[in-house]
Amino acid sequence: MKKKNIKIIAIAIMSLVILAGIVVVGIFGFNKELRYGQGQVINVYVEQMVDVTNIKKLVNECLAGKTNMVQTVEIYQDYVTIKAKEITEEQKNNIVNKLKENYEFSQTAEDTTIENVAATKYIDIYKKYIVPFAVSGVIVLAYIVIRYHKKGILKVLGRTIIIPVFGELFLLSIIAITRIPVGRYTPVLVIAMYIASIMMVIRENEK
Repeated sequence: MKKKNIKIIAIAIMSLVILAGIVVVGIFGFNKELRYGQGQVINVYVEQMVDVTNIKKLVNECLAGKTNMVQTVEIYQDYVTIKAKEITEEQKNNIVNKLKENYEFSQTAEDTTIENVAATKYIDIYKKYIVPFAVSGVIVLAYIVIRYHKKGILKVLGRTIIIPVFGELFLLSIIAITRIPVGRYTPVLVIAMYIASIMMVIRENEK
């Protein structure tokens, strides 16, 4: 099979994946990492420094292995926040009572409330990356256009914009379809795809 035909087939497959990704995002949205997603939280003031690993083990038992997040939020590590997509009254009571078996503190299960937490907006999650990524993108674009201007400025400009955008759309579609959690490590994947796309742009311009 000729390289041109392979390239056309690859583009067609990627286009189908992107379309499928758009449908998935439109219906279900992205699967946010628990720390950024909608969920429920209970806060327990343990009144002493705690072992987060031990508390995590207790919480896992009470939530039957359900995905959860345990954090200490005070400087003295004596205030524990537990988050999961859903926490029932029974699970809340079990968690607090289990903690009281291991630590002495005054807060009771009856004093503890389950709070609903809204999902963090994507702009708030990734706003610190926007300016550096935009600046580096403009610099790379200018460099490639200047270096390969003899190939035709519009042609080079088009490749340098379209290939990375197409690559990022493909990556985001894969993330959406496979339900990979969107969160702390997503920027690493985005940067890796951008670097791969720019390498492809350079290879195309070198022909």
